[in-house]
Order: sequence, then C-alpha cells, then structure tokens
Amino acid sequence: MFHMETLSPDFPASPGAEQVMNKNNQSDFARPRIVLVDTLRGYALMGLFLVHMVEYYELYWYKPEPGLINTVMFGLFGGKAYAMFAMLFGISFFIIMDNQARKGVDFRLRFLWRLLLLLAMGYIHGLIYGGDILQILAITGVVLVPLYRFGNKALLISALVFILQLPSAVIYILANTLPGFEYAQPAHWTLHPSVFEVYANGNFIDVLKTNMWQGQAAKWMFMIESGRLWNIIGLSILGFLLGRISFFTDIDRYRRAYLFTISVSVVVALLLITFRQDMLSLVSTGKADWIFSNIYTAWTNHAWIAVSVMGLVLLYQLPGIGRVLALLAPCGRVTLTLYVTQSFVFVPFFYGFGANAFAYIGQTVSLILGLVLWCVQVWLAHIWMRHFHYGPLEWAWRSATWLRTDVPFKRINPQAA
Repeated sequence: MFHMETLSPDFPASPGAEQVMNKNNQSDFARPRIVLVDTLRGYALMGLFLVHMVEYYELYWYKPEPGLINTVMFGLFGGKAYAMFAMLFGISFFIIMDNQARKGVDFRLRFLWRLLLLLAMGYIHGLIYGGDILQILAITGVVLVPLYRFGNKALLISALVFILQLPSAVIYILANTLPGFEYAQPAHWTLHPSVFEVYANGNFIDVLKTNMWQGQAAKWMFMIESGRLWNIIGLSILGFLLGRISFFTDIDRYRRAYLFTISVSVVVALLLITFRQDMLSLVSTGKADWIFSNIYTAWTNHAWIAVSVMGLVLLYQLPGIGRVLALLAPCGRVTLTLYVTQSFVFVPFFYGFGANAFAYIGQTVSLILGLVLWCVQVWLAHIWMRHFHYGPLEWAWRSATWLRTDVPFKRINPQAA
C-alpha cells in the first residue's frame, strides 16, 4: 500500500542514455539514488507483505482468529508499514520536483498527470485486491502540489494537522454536539461483511464486480473512519519537508535528532500504551467513542513509526548491519511491480475463486510461507536490477509520465550494476 518509484535521475533523452546516467554524479542536475531511502521502502514493503499474508489479503476479517502471530505481526507492521510508504511518497515528491526545478522546469502539472496515471493503475489493481493503496496515494498526492512553494514552518503545521488526527477530532466533536448527528459505529462495519462474503465464496467475476464499487467504497470509508487517510496526507507532507531539509542524506547533521526522536518516541509510546484505558475512559461520552479510540491508536502508531524509521537510519550506518539492510534496497526500487504482482498471485491463492487457502492455511503456515517468499522476492529483485534500470511497472509509469517510449529500460552493461 504507496509511492513506488522514486529518487532516480530523470531519464536522459539522448540515444547514449545509459552512458550519461552512469556519470550522473558529476551532473549539475541529476543526483544518485539514495540507497537508504530505497532500503526503507524495501523494509516497508516487507512489513506490508507479511501483514497481508497473515491477513489473508483481507479475508482474515471474514472469520478472525486472534492469536500470538497476528498480535505480533500487527504490532510490528500493522498501521505502520503503509505510513512509512506515505512518508516516502512525500520524499519522492520533493526529489522529483527538485530535480526538475534545477533544470528550470515547473513540474507541477506533469506531476498531476503522473498522479492520474497512478490512480488508473490503482483502480485496475483494486479490481483484484480491494485493499489497494495506490488510489489513496494518488488522490492524497494532489494535496502536495499546491504546498510545493510553502515554507518549512507552514509545511510542518500542515503535516501536524493531519498527523494529530484533527479532522477525526472535529468529527468526534460534531458527533457529540450536533443534535441528531448519530455516528454510533463506523460505516465500514456494515459495508465490509458482504464484500468479504464475495471474496470468500464468490467467483472471479463476482470479485471484479464487487470491487468495481462496493469494495472501493468500503476501503475508502475504512481509510477515513480509521484515520489512515489523514495519516497518509500528514506523513506525505512531512516526507516532503524531510526531503527538503536533507533529513535522510545529511546523516552527520541530524544524528542527534535521530537519537532524540527515538528516545522521546519510546517514552511517548510507552505512556500512551500504559494509560490507554484511563485516557479512553476520561474522554468517554458514550457517543462515537470509537472515533477517539482510533485517534489514540494513530498517535501510538506514529510514535512507533518514528522509532522504527530513526532506528533503521542509525542501524544502516553500522557496516555489518547496514550491508544486511541494504539487501532490501533492490526491492525498494521495484516496489510498484512487487506490490501489484503479490496481489495477482496471492488473492487467487487465498480467495474462494482460487485455492481458498484462507479456510485452512492458518496463521503460522501463512507467516512462514510469507517469510520464505519474501526472501525469494529479494533474490529476484537483485537479479532484475542487475539487468534493468526499472521494474516493468515503474518503467511503464515513467514512460507514460513523459509520454515517451525511449526511457532506458535494459542495462547495456549489467556487470556495472
């Protein structure tokens, strides 16, 4: 679920494109890929994939089976992996816009076109997997465009408005103050059961028909009511700001900030967890209390996200651990292709129209299968990136963005990669 292809130099227009790209470190405009960011994206995709596996690509919620594995995996990645993608989406926005600005190009209109392409890809993907996040990123990405020329303080304030869940807080206040405004339970609670029934027992055409509208409506209501939509907007804006101030490239300058963020975030997370019930009871009104519960969960997740990201940045600087983490970087370069391919493989595996595995595989086997197949994906991504500049979908997206077909795809000299 997120921005998938980022931080590479814009493709050269000349026939000798690859030779130019190999010299991009000396270019006035191009910048080398930020491998750390690719690694973070690969890590986020890993977390998302493992959650999807134990979630049976949403069919876990058809007949939930709570247990240790589910608790651990959702504790590590649930509500966090997608949020990391949102932040990386914002970083991508900055890099793309900044690369073009260095060439004197105002890229805002073309970036909107790029988002429209992502929306189309997301809708097609969403016909198979109703939980698709590409559409969410495409729509929320539009918010970034008018913010491009905002100052850093304005960006930070804008990000905090959404990260702190103020839109949800407004809905909570309205539910408790407006006469006749009833919001006893989330709307997606009533939308999802019939959708899951089709996933579990319908044929392939039934799934396609359901996901054309009903599945999408249930997904969007979940994103709004859970607060994830606000998280995506806020973290995208924050990522844009972090990219602008070189937060993930000027490591020495921000090292103390990483350590400070980890320390504060751990304390905040532990306090939020410890006093959760007391806080929920304190503000309980008996009306739409589930909204504040979701707000509180979002705050807790944000604290752990900060710990995860800052921790990974610092661990990446350690020679031995950094080399291991960097193994995820190729996956971070072909995330769009991997994300969509995962759905095309595992939706038929878990759903009723295919192998119907959700009914018998169990959490333990599904997690083990996910871990093994993730290792396979890492291996395949390494092989692919030795021979190609982009994943297939990343290349198609880039080509369509520029309305050109001469974007370099296959490497002339695989050994150099």
